[in-house]
Amino acid sequence: MKKLLMFAVLVASLGLTAAAESPIKLSLYDSIAWPKTNDTNIVLGLLDANTPKVEGISLVLFSSRVDNLTGVSFAKFYTRTNKLTGVQFGLYSVTNNAAGVSFGLVNNNKKVFAGVQFGLVNIAENMKGVQVAPLFNSAERLSGVQLGLVNYVNRINKGLQIGLVNIIENNGWLPIMVFVNGKF
Repeated sequence: MKKLLMFAVLVASLGLTAAAESPIKLSLYDSIAWPKTNDTNIVLGLLDANTPKVEGISLVLFSSRVDNLTGVSFAKFYTRTNKLTGVQFGLYSVTNNAAGVSFGLVNNNKKVFAGVQFGLVNIAENMKGVQVAPLFNSAERLSGVQLGLVNYVNRINKGLQIGLVNIIENNGWLPIMVFVNGKF
C-alpha cells in the first residue's frame, strides 16, 4: 500500500512539473534563488521568496510573495499573493483577489475574496463567503457570513453577522445590534 501511495504521489508530481519553466525553485532571499525562474511548481525558501507564478506549493520560512498562485502558500510570518486560487497560511496574510481559504492571525484582502478567512482579525474589501475571527471581522461589502466578537460591514448585500457587537453602516436591519444583524 505504501508503494502504491508513493507511486501515485510521484506520478502527480511529474504531472505538475511538466507545466512550469522549472519544477522547483530554491530561494535564500528575494534575488538569491536557483534557478532564477518566474514560473514554477514548488518554491522552497528560507528568508524570502518572490515568484511571479506558482502552480503547486510555496513553502518559505519567513516571507513569501507570489503574483499568481494556484495551490498552497505557507510562510511563518508574511504571505502576499496578488491572485490566489487555493490556500494561504501566514501570521500576516495579504491577498488582492482570492478564491479559497486564508489562515492567519491577520488576514487582509484588498479587492475581492471569495471563500473563507480564518484569523484573529479578518479584513476584506469585497467579501463573498465566510469570515471567522474570535476578535474582529471587517468588510466594506459583504455577501456571506461573519462570525466573531465584533463584526463590521459598510454595506451588506445578503448576509448575516453573528457576534457580540454587529455593525452595518448602510442598509442593515439596524446600524448596531447585539448577537445577530444582517440583510436578506
